[in-house]
Amino acid sequence: MQQENNTKLDDDDYLRNPLPKNEHVGVDDEAMYLEGEPINHLSVVVRREKEQDKDFVPEDDSEDGSEDEGVSDIEIDEDEELVGHEATHIPNFEYDRQDPPMVEGTTYPTMNEFKLALSMHAIKHEFEFKTEKSSTYRFRANCKRKDLDKCPWKVYASTTDDQCTVKVRKNRCAHECSSTRRKKKVKNATKHWICEKVKDFLIDDATLKAKALQKKIKECYKVHIHYKRVYMGRILALNQLYVNIDHYTINGKIRFRKMFFALKPCLDGFLNGFRLYLALATASAVDGHNWLYPVCFGVFDSETNDNWIWFMSQVRQAIGYPRGLAIHTDAGQAVMTGVGEVFREAEKRECMFHLVNNFKKQHGGKVFDDHLCAAAYFWNPYLFEKHWNAMEKEKPAATNYLRQFHTRLWTMSQFSPFCKVDYVTNNLAECLNNWFKHFKSLNLDDLMDKIRQLLMIKWNQRKKIAKKWNGRVLPHIIQKLNEQSRELSLEVDECSKQVAEVTAMGGSGFRFVVNLEERTCSCRKWQVCGIPCKHALAFITSLPNASIDDYVHEYYYIDKFRAAYQQLIPAMPDKSQWPKSTHGFHLYPPLLKATSW
Repeated sequence: MQQENNTKLDDDDYLRNPLPKNEHVGVDDEAMYLEGEPINHLSVVVRREKEQDKDFVPEDDSEDGSEDEGVSDIEIDEDEELVGHEATHIPNFEYDRQDPPMVEGTTYPTMNEFKLALSMHAIKHEFEFKTEKSSTYRFRANCKRKDLDKCPWKVYASTTDDQCTVKVRKNRCAHECSSTRRKKKVKNATKHWICEKVKDFLIDDATLKAKALQKKIKECYKVHIHYKRVYMGRILALNQLYVNIDHYTINGKIRFRKMFFALKPCLDGFLNGFRLYLALATASAVDGHNWLYPVCFGVFDSETNDNWIWFMSQVRQAIGYPRGLAIHTDAGQAVMTGVGEVFREAEKRECMFHLVNNFKKQHGGKVFDDHLCAAAYFWNPYLFEKHWNAMEKEKPAATNYLRQFHTRLWTMSQFSPFCKVDYVTNNLAECLNNWFKHFKSLNLDDLMDKIRQLLMIKWNQRKKIAKKWNGRVLPHIIQKLNEQSRELSLEVDECSKQVAEVTAMGGSGFRFVVNLEERTCSCRKWQVCGIPCKHALAFITSLPNASIDDYVHEYYYIDKFRAAYQQLIPAMPDKSQWPKSTHGFHLYPPLLKATSW
């Protein structure tokens, strides 16, 4: 039933979370292992409790609640086998940046990005285009050799209803003229295109000169570009990536603008022992115990696109570009721009908490109460589609809103199997801010020193804990799996020694396929989390001499945990004993607008 027009969204019970999850982030949990030792306690008030929002109040610790009875009124055939397939309703602007598609219907997030993609498309396919019409909402071009070779190729693109997203409207004719790759001047390789292509090189080595970049472009893209144009593109890229202190001199005073703070033990620990998952604003991760692990910090005067691009560039310099990296952000446009510019191929997730709050301002109704959050908490794309279709049938405008304005990943059904973290909220950032909130009034240098001291204590405590453990898998993981393996109402029908069908006894009658050799289940929880789901547990425990810890991902190994905290965060004397600055200028505080750290 749809909500009445006079119902106030702020006071109703719509969009509560029907599948409550406790996405635990441990901050001061070490006491469970360090009896009698002092713990650096700082209370952490989780955002959901602090604001008492009904949407995300955890009520139980069910890990497989998405398959329980009574979740929603969606009808599913009892014996229907649920096999993985990709959900298609949430748009994603990810595309092959080395060969951008230009077929009709292709979308790009902005007109500028469309133009860069078109330049790359032309260079890749060895032709040049001539612009006939170009504005903020419309673009039309045809082949430059249209008159000479009678080439029929042309493209037309314009913005969609949101006045931002660009859609290719017409591109029906194939390109027929000869190659232009060997020309001395490739005009479609503009300074803006060069800027985008040399950023990766400059992030790795900011000292590269235009001559070296010219050579790299020729090696990668098989085109020769004039030195002066490469030089201009390099300057443009450096200005976007790195700080030029001359830009921040205001009325003759040099003012603080931004700072990046990282400790090498944190960086090395993240790369050596961690699931490749970062939560922003600060770059934070979780270890195998789901304990908070700060990786690095940024401080800047305001949340702008340039500042976030700069911060993410520093993060990339610090940790590189590990395969399978997932980055979780809130709904801020600037932070998402920074992530998109620097970590283009990373998996980009959006906080479900922020999505729901934004959604409630536009739409309401019981159908969303029943299905929106449920869709986010399903690992299986098939079940996600059931909830999505129910919402689309009831109110297409709402699902169109999600397509247009929430294009990052917010449902577990679309999470990749690489990083093994299934959080749908960006709760890490809130936990970190609450951990440090008591010290935010300190001067910046004192604040950074206090953070270093807190991390030093935390690293030492966790290193002590890791020394006490024996075996291969973290003890709390094994304990949890052993508990879950008891009283499972599941029937196992073996297909082979490694493959079985696992069916719920009574109730829904859902049937899932488990493959022990490939470490997969068609429910997808095992792939996304790295820990056997209840269907896999039922199969494993039905086999003689099978050990559960043989099927847990290495991210949850004790050795990985130890590697994360292996290095020492060094002790330091107090501020009065630090070396005196000899920079030759006085640094004034920033002219503040809105702060972020």
